[in-house]
Amino acid sequence: GSTAVVARDIGAGDRSRVQLGLHTAIIAAIVWGLLCTAIVFAFAPFIMRAMGAEPDVVPLGVEYLRAGSLGFPMLMALYAVSGSLRGMGNTWMPMVILVIINLVNAAVTFLLISGHVADMGVRASGIGYAAAGTAGGVLALALAASGAAPVRMNVARLLRVSRDSFGRLAHIGLPVGLEEAQFMLAFLVYTRIIARLGTDQLAAHSLALRSLELAILPGFALGTAATALVGQYLGASRPDLAEMVAKRVRFFAFCALCTMAVLQFLLAPQIIRLFVDDPAVVDTGAKLLRVFAIALPALGVHASLSGALRGAGDVRFVLGTFTFTAWGVRVPIAAFMVLVLGLSAPFAWLAAVAENWVRAALILRRFAQGKWKTLRV
Repeated sequence: GSTAVVARDIGAGDRSRVQLGLHTAIIAAIVWGLLCTAIVFAFAPFIMRAMGAEPDVVPLGVEYLRAGSLGFPMLMALYAVSGSLRGMGNTWMPMVILVIINLVNAAVTFLLISGHVADMGVRASGIGYAAAGTAGGVLALALAASGAAPVRMNVARLLRVSRDSFGRLAHIGLPVGLEEAQFMLAFLVYTRIIARLGTDQLAAHSLALRSLELAILPGFALGTAATALVGQYLGASRPDLAEMVAKRVRFFAFCALCTMAVLQFLLAPQIIRLFVDDPAVVDTGAKLLRVFAIALPALGVHASLSGALRGAGDVRFVLGTFTFTAWGVRVPIAAFMVLVLGLSAPFAWLAAVAENWVRAALILRRFAQGKWKTLRV
Protein backbone atom coordinates (compact mmCIF):
# COMPACT_ATOMS: atom_id res chain seq x y z
CA GLY A 1 0.00 0.00 0.00
CA SER A 2 2.71 2.48 0.93
CA THR A 3 4.64 1.69 -2.28
CA ALA A 4 1.69 2.57 -4.50
CA VAL A 5 0.64 5.70 -2.57
CA VAL A 6 4.16 7.11 -2.23
CA ALA A 7 4.97 6.32 -5.87
CA ARG A 8 1.95 8.34 -7.06
CA ASP A 9 2.99 11.35 -4.99
CA ILE A 10 6.62 11.08 -6.08
CA GLY A 11 5.47 11.05 -9.69
CA ALA A 12 3.30 14.12 -9.04
CA GLY A 13 6.25 15.89 -7.37
CA ASP A 14 4.33 16.43 -4.09
CA ARG A 15 7.01 15.83 -1.43
CA SER A 16 4.80 16.94 1.46
CA ARG A 17 2.27 14.22 0.61
CA VAL A 18 5.12 11.72 0.25
CA GLN A 19 6.24 12.52 3.80
CA LEU A 20 2.66 12.26 5.06
CA GLY A 21 2.28 8.88 3.34
CA LEU A 22 5.51 7.67 4.96
CA HIS A 23 4.35 8.79 8.41
CA THR A 24 0.93 7.19 7.96
CA ALA A 25 2.43 3.89 6.87
CA ILE A 26 4.75 3.79 9.89
CA ILE A 27 1.99 4.51 12.43
CA ALA A 28 -0.40 1.99 10.84
CA ALA A 29 2.32 -0.66 10.70
CA ILE A 30 3.36 -0.33 14.34
CA VAL A 31 -0.26 -0.47 15.54
CA TRP A 32 -0.86 -3.52 13.36
CA GLY A 33 2.32 -5.14 14.67
CA LEU A 34 1.21 -4.70 18.28
CA LEU A 35 -2.16 -6.24 17.45
CA CYS A 36 -0.49 -9.19 15.70
CA THR A 37 1.80 -9.78 18.67
CA ALA A 38 -1.19 -9.93 21.01
CA ILE A 39 -3.14 -12.28 18.73
CA VAL A 40 -0.26 -14.68 18.06
CA PHE A 41 0.79 -14.74 21.72
CA ALA A 42 -2.74 -15.55 22.82
CA PHE A 43 -3.66 -18.05 20.11
CA ALA A 44 -0.32 -19.77 19.45
CA PRO A 45 -1.58 -23.22 20.58
CA PHE A 46 -4.65 -22.94 18.34
CA ILE A 47 -2.50 -21.82 15.39
CA MET A 48 -0.22 -24.84 15.74
CA ARG A 49 -3.15 -27.26 15.95
CA ALA A 50 -4.81 -25.58 12.96
CA MET A 51 -1.62 -26.20 10.96
CA GLY A 52 -1.98 -29.91 11.69
CA ALA A 53 0.99 -30.20 14.07
CA GLU A 54 1.40 -33.44 15.98
CA PRO A 55 0.70 -33.18 19.76
CA ASP A 56 4.39 -33.44 20.67
CA VAL A 57 5.25 -30.66 18.22
CA VAL A 58 2.63 -28.17 19.45
CA PRO A 59 4.52 -26.99 22.59
CA LEU A 60 7.68 -26.40 20.54
CA GLY A 61 5.76 -24.40 17.96
CA VAL A 62 4.08 -22.35 20.67
CA GLU A 63 7.49 -21.44 22.11
CA TYR A 64 8.71 -20.33 18.70
CA LEU A 65 5.59 -18.33 17.83
CA ARG A 66 5.39 -16.48 21.12
CA ALA A 67 9.08 -15.57 21.12
CA GLY A 68 9.06 -14.55 17.47
CA SER A 69 5.89 -12.46 17.76
CA LEU A 70 7.63 -10.01 20.09
CA GLY A 71 9.48 -8.59 17.08
CA PHE A 72 6.31 -7.90 15.06
CA PRO A 73 5.87 -4.15 15.83
CA MET A 74 9.33 -3.14 14.61
CA LEU A 75 9.24 -5.70 11.79
CA MET A 76 6.03 -4.08 10.53
CA ALA A 77 7.70 -0.68 10.79
CA LEU A 78 10.49 -2.05 8.62
CA TYR A 79 7.94 -3.18 6.02
CA ALA A 80 6.31 0.26 6.03
CA VAL A 81 9.59 2.13 5.57
CA SER A 82 10.81 -0.36 2.95
CA GLY A 83 7.55 -0.10 1.01
CA SER A 84 7.72 3.69 1.09
CA LEU A 85 11.36 3.70 -0.01
CA ARG A 86 10.54 1.46 -2.96
CA GLY A 87 7.78 3.88 -3.93
CA MET A 88 10.40 6.64 -3.89
CA GLY A 89 12.62 4.56 -6.18
CA ASN A 90 15.11 3.55 -3.48
CA THR A 91 15.45 -0.25 -3.48
CA TRP A 92 19.04 -0.60 -2.29
CA MET A 93 18.36 0.59 1.28
CA PRO A 94 15.66 -2.06 2.01
CA MET A 95 17.99 -4.67 0.52
CA VAL A 96 20.87 -3.69 2.81
CA ILE A 97 18.58 -3.72 5.86
CA LEU A 98 17.30 -7.20 4.98
CA VAL A 99 20.86 -8.50 4.62
CA ILE A 100 21.68 -7.09 8.06
CA ILE A 101 18.61 -8.57 9.77
CA ASN A 102 19.31 -11.99 8.28
CA LEU A 103 22.81 -11.81 9.75
CA VAL A 104 21.35 -10.78 13.11
CA ASN A 105 18.85 -13.64 12.96
CA ALA A 106 21.55 -16.19 12.17
CA ALA A 107 23.97 -14.89 14.81
CA VAL A 108 21.46 -14.64 17.66
CA THR A 109 19.92 -18.03 16.87
CA PHE A 110 23.33 -19.70 16.64
CA LEU A 111 24.51 -18.26 19.95
CA LEU A 112 21.32 -19.26 21.77
CA ILE A 113 20.93 -22.72 20.25
CA SER A 114 24.52 -23.95 20.00
CA GLY A 115 25.48 -23.81 23.66
CA HIS A 116 28.04 -21.03 23.21
CA VAL A 117 25.80 -18.66 25.17
CA ALA A 118 22.79 -20.84 25.91
CA ASP A 119 21.01 -23.97 24.68
CA MET A 120 17.40 -22.83 24.39
CA GLY A 121 16.21 -25.15 21.64
CA VAL A 122 13.37 -24.01 19.38
CA ARG A 123 12.75 -20.88 21.45
CA ALA A 124 16.20 -19.63 20.37
CA SER A 125 15.02 -19.50 16.76
CA GLY A 126 12.00 -17.42 17.76
CA ILE A 127 14.19 -15.04 19.75
CA GLY A 128 16.52 -14.73 16.75
CA TYR A 129 13.56 -13.88 14.54
CA ALA A 130 12.28 -11.28 17.00
CA ALA A 131 15.74 -9.76 17.48
CA ALA A 132 16.23 -9.50 13.73
CA GLY A 133 12.82 -7.87 13.17
CA THR A 134 13.40 -5.38 15.98
CA ALA A 135 16.88 -4.52 14.72
CA GLY A 136 15.56 -4.07 11.18
CA GLY A 137 12.73 -1.78 12.27
CA VAL A 138 14.96 0.39 14.44
CA LEU A 139 17.54 0.64 11.65
CA ALA A 140 14.89 1.51 9.04
CA LEU A 141 13.39 4.23 11.23
CA ALA A 142 16.84 5.63 12.01
CA LEU A 143 17.77 5.80 8.34
CA ALA A 144 14.41 7.36 7.42
CA ALA A 145 14.90 10.04 10.09
CA SER A 146 18.55 10.68 9.19
CA GLY A 147 17.90 12.12 5.75
CA ALA A 148 19.51 9.18 3.93
CA ALA A 149 16.16 8.42 2.27
CA PRO A 150 14.87 10.52 -0.67
CA VAL A 151 12.20 11.99 1.62
CA ARG A 152 13.02 12.35 5.30
CA MET A 153 10.83 11.17 8.18
CA ASN A 154 10.07 14.11 10.47
CA VAL A 155 9.99 12.70 14.00
CA ALA A 156 8.32 15.80 15.43
CA ARG A 157 5.45 15.51 12.93
CA LEU A 158 5.22 11.71 12.90
CA LEU A 159 1.87 11.59 14.71
CA ARG A 160 0.32 14.39 12.66
CA VAL A 161 -1.48 12.18 10.21
CA SER A 162 -4.96 12.68 8.80
CA ARG A 163 -8.01 10.58 8.15
CA ASP A 164 -7.52 11.20 4.44
CA SER A 165 -3.96 9.83 4.53
CA PHE A 166 -5.12 6.68 6.34
CA GLY A 167 -7.94 6.37 3.82
CA ARG A 168 -5.52 6.49 0.86
CA LEU A 169 -3.29 3.90 2.46
CA ALA A 170 -6.20 1.63 3.37
CA HIS A 171 -7.65 1.95 -0.15
CA ILE A 172 -4.58 0.15 -1.48
CA GLY A 173 -3.24 -1.68 1.57
CA LEU A 174 -6.46 -3.27 2.83
CA PRO A 175 -7.28 -5.22 -0.36
CA VAL A 176 -3.63 -6.27 -0.67
CA GLY A 177 -3.69 -7.43 2.95
CA LEU A 178 -6.95 -9.33 2.40
CA GLU A 179 -5.43 -10.85 -0.72
CA GLU A 180 -2.49 -12.19 1.29
CA ALA A 181 -4.70 -13.28 4.21
CA GLN A 182 -7.15 -15.26 2.12
CA PHE A 183 -4.33 -16.88 0.17
CA MET A 184 -2.61 -17.91 3.40
CA LEU A 185 -5.88 -19.39 4.65
CA ALA A 186 -6.37 -21.23 1.35
CA PHE A 187 -2.78 -22.44 1.55
CA LEU A 188 -3.42 -23.69 5.08
CA VAL A 189 -6.33 -25.78 3.77
CA TYR A 190 -4.14 -26.94 0.87
CA THR A 191 -1.39 -28.00 3.29
CA ARG A 192 -3.87 -29.83 5.50
CA ILE A 193 -5.00 -31.79 2.44
CA ILE A 194 -1.42 -32.81 1.69
CA ALA A 195 -0.83 -33.63 5.37
CA ARG A 196 -3.33 -36.48 4.90
CA LEU A 197 -0.68 -38.22 2.77
CA GLY A 198 1.74 -38.77 5.66
CA THR A 199 4.90 -37.30 7.15
CA ASP A 200 7.25 -38.03 4.24
CA GLN A 201 5.08 -36.35 1.62
CA LEU A 202 4.33 -33.41 3.90
CA ALA A 203 8.08 -33.01 4.53
CA ALA A 204 8.75 -33.11 0.78
CA HIS A 205 5.99 -30.51 0.27
CA SER A 206 7.54 -28.19 2.87
CA LEU A 207 11.08 -28.54 1.51
CA ALA A 208 9.93 -28.00 -2.07
CA LEU A 209 8.21 -24.77 -0.98
CA ARG A 210 11.47 -23.56 0.63
CA SER A 211 13.33 -24.40 -2.56
CA LEU A 212 10.79 -22.50 -4.66
CA GLU A 213 11.36 -19.27 -2.78
CA LEU A 214 14.55 -18.62 -4.76
CA ALA A 215 13.04 -19.69 -8.08
CA ILE A 216 10.03 -17.35 -7.84
CA LEU A 217 12.02 -14.41 -6.45
CA PRO A 218 12.64 -12.69 -9.85
CA GLY A 219 8.92 -12.57 -10.60
CA PHE A 220 7.94 -10.92 -7.33
CA ALA A 221 10.98 -8.61 -7.37
CA LEU A 222 10.03 -7.34 -10.80
CA GLY A 223 6.42 -7.05 -9.65
CA THR A 224 7.55 -4.71 -6.87
CA ALA A 225 9.49 -2.68 -9.42
CA ALA A 226 6.37 -2.47 -11.58
CA THR A 227 4.30 -1.22 -8.61
CA ALA A 228 6.71 1.64 -8.00
CA LEU A 229 7.34 2.62 -11.62
CA VAL A 230 3.74 2.38 -12.78
CA GLY A 231 2.64 4.44 -9.78
CA GLN A 232 5.27 7.10 -10.46
CA TYR A 233 4.42 7.41 -14.16
CA LEU A 234 0.67 7.58 -13.50
CA GLY A 235 1.34 10.20 -10.82
CA ALA A 236 3.23 12.18 -13.46
CA SER A 237 0.23 11.78 -15.85
CA ARG A 238 2.17 9.55 -18.26
CA PRO A 239 0.03 6.42 -18.72
CA ASP A 240 1.92 5.65 -21.94
CA LEU A 241 5.18 5.25 -20.03
CA ALA A 242 3.37 3.27 -17.32
CA GLU A 243 2.14 0.79 -19.91
CA MET A 244 5.55 0.59 -21.57
CA VAL A 245 7.38 -0.19 -18.33
CA ALA A 246 4.75 -2.76 -17.29
CA LYS A 247 5.15 -4.63 -20.58
CA ARG A 248 8.93 -4.52 -20.26
CA VAL A 249 8.78 -5.85 -16.70
CA ARG A 250 6.42 -8.62 -17.84
CA PHE A 251 8.90 -9.65 -20.55
CA PHE A 252 11.82 -9.74 -18.13
CA ALA A 253 9.81 -11.68 -15.54
CA PHE A 254 8.61 -14.22 -18.11
CA CYS A 255 12.15 -14.82 -19.40
CA ALA A 256 13.61 -15.04 -15.89
CA LEU A 257 10.99 -17.55 -14.70
CA CYS A 258 11.35 -19.65 -17.86
CA THR A 259 15.07 -19.89 -17.09
CA MET A 260 14.37 -20.83 -13.48
CA ALA A 261 11.86 -23.45 -14.68
CA VAL A 262 14.48 -25.19 -16.83
CA LEU A 263 17.06 -25.14 -14.01
CA GLN A 264 14.53 -26.37 -11.47
CA PHE A 265 13.43 -29.23 -13.72
CA LEU A 266 16.98 -30.37 -14.41
CA LEU A 267 18.39 -29.94 -10.90
CA ALA A 268 15.35 -30.89 -8.78
CA PRO A 269 16.93 -33.87 -6.92
CA GLN A 270 20.12 -31.94 -6.16
CA ILE A 271 18.11 -28.99 -4.83
CA ILE A 272 16.12 -31.16 -2.41
CA ARG A 273 19.30 -32.94 -1.24
CA LEU A 274 20.59 -29.59 0.01
CA PHE A 275 17.97 -29.92 2.76
CA VAL A 276 17.62 -33.66 3.43
CA ASP A 277 19.11 -37.01 2.42
CA ASP A 278 16.08 -39.23 3.03
CA PRO A 279 15.56 -41.04 -0.33
CA ALA A 280 11.74 -41.03 -0.11
CA VAL A 281 11.59 -37.32 0.68
CA VAL A 282 14.15 -36.48 -2.03
CA ASP A 283 12.22 -38.47 -4.65
CA THR A 284 8.88 -36.86 -3.84
CA GLY A 285 10.38 -33.37 -3.45
CA ALA A 286 12.09 -33.62 -6.83
CA LYS A 287 8.78 -34.61 -8.45
CA LEU A 288 7.06 -31.62 -6.85
CA LEU A 289 9.67 -29.18 -8.14
CA ARG A 290 9.42 -30.64 -11.63
CA VAL A 291 5.64 -30.39 -11.59
CA PHE A 292 5.72 -26.76 -10.48
CA ALA A 293 8.34 -25.87 -13.11
CA ILE A 294 5.39 -25.91 -15.54
CA ALA A 295 3.79 -23.08 -13.56
CA LEU A 296 6.80 -20.75 -13.31
CA PRO A 297 6.34 -18.92 -16.66
CA ALA A 298 2.72 -18.15 -15.71
CA LEU A 299 3.84 -16.99 -12.28
CA GLY A 300 6.25 -14.56 -13.94
CA VAL A 301 3.40 -13.05 -15.95
CA HIS A 302 0.91 -12.64 -13.11
CA ALA A 303 3.46 -11.57 -10.48
CA SER A 304 4.79 -8.77 -12.69
CA LEU A 305 1.44 -7.54 -14.00
CA SER A 306 -0.23 -7.83 -10.58
CA GLY A 307 2.48 -5.48 -9.34
CA ALA A 308 1.67 -3.08 -12.17
CA LEU A 309 -2.06 -3.19 -11.39
CA ARG A 310 -1.37 -2.56 -7.68
CA GLY A 311 0.75 0.45 -8.62
CA ALA A 312 -2.20 1.74 -10.62
CA GLY A 313 -4.57 1.19 -7.70
CA ASP A 314 -6.47 -1.72 -9.31
CA VAL A 315 -6.11 -3.76 -6.13
CA ARG A 316 -9.69 -4.99 -5.84
CA PHE A 317 -9.48 -6.84 -9.13
CA VAL A 318 -6.22 -8.46 -8.05
CA LEU A 319 -7.86 -9.42 -4.74
CA GLY A 320 -10.82 -10.96 -6.54
CA THR A 321 -8.61 -12.85 -8.96
CA PHE A 322 -6.33 -14.27 -6.29
CA THR A 323 -9.34 -15.25 -4.15
CA PHE A 324 -11.10 -16.99 -7.05
CA THR A 325 -8.03 -18.92 -8.19
CA ALA A 326 -7.05 -19.98 -4.65
CA TRP A 327 -10.49 -21.21 -3.58
CA GLY A 328 -11.99 -22.01 -6.97
CA VAL A 329 -9.03 -23.74 -8.59
CA ARG A 330 -6.23 -24.78 -6.21
CA VAL A 331 -8.18 -26.09 -3.20
CA PRO A 332 -10.93 -28.03 -5.03
CA ILE A 333 -8.53 -29.67 -7.50
CA ALA A 334 -6.13 -30.66 -4.70
CA ALA A 335 -9.02 -32.04 -2.63
CA PHE A 336 -10.30 -34.05 -5.60
CA MET A 337 -6.85 -35.46 -6.36
CA VAL A 338 -6.04 -36.46 -2.77
CA LEU A 339 -9.32 -37.00 -0.95
CA VAL A 340 -11.39 -38.48 -3.78
CA LEU A 341 -8.85 -40.20 -6.06
CA GLY A 342 -6.30 -40.98 -3.33
CA LEU A 343 -3.36 -39.71 -5.39
CA SER A 344 0.00 -38.47 -4.07
CA ALA A 345 1.43 -34.98 -3.47
CA PRO A 346 2.70 -34.37 -7.06
CA PHE A 347 -0.90 -34.65 -8.28
CA ALA A 348 -2.01 -32.17 -5.60
CA TRP A 349 0.63 -29.78 -6.92
CA LEU A 350 -1.02 -29.91 -10.33
CA ALA A 351 -3.70 -27.81 -8.64
CA ALA A 352 -1.09 -25.09 -8.03
CA VAL A 353 -0.03 -25.30 -11.68
CA ALA A 354 -3.61 -24.82 -12.86
CA GLU A 355 -4.12 -21.97 -10.41
CA ASN A 356 -1.10 -20.03 -11.69
CA TRP A 357 -2.06 -20.37 -15.36
CA VAL A 358 -5.68 -19.32 -14.72
CA ARG A 359 -4.46 -16.39 -12.62
CA ALA A 360 -2.02 -15.32 -15.36
CA ALA A 361 -4.76 -15.40 -18.00
CA LEU A 362 -7.14 -13.27 -15.90
CA ILE A 363 -4.49 -10.71 -14.93
CA LEU A 364 -3.23 -10.49 -18.51
CA ARG A 365 -6.75 -9.84 -19.79
CA ARG A 366 -7.34 -7.12 -17.19
CA PHE A 367 -4.07 -5.41 -18.07
CA ALA A 368 -4.86 -5.49 -21.80
CA GLN A 369 -8.24 -3.79 -21.19
CA GLY A 370 -6.39 -0.67 -19.97
CA LYS A 371 -8.93 0.46 -17.34
CA TRP A 372 -6.13 0.63 -14.76
CA LYS A 373 -4.69 3.73 -16.48
CA THR A 374 -7.60 5.92 -15.37
CA LEU A 375 -7.84 4.92 -11.68
CA ARG A 376 -7.09 7.41 -8.89
CA VAL A 377 -5.13 6.65 -5.73
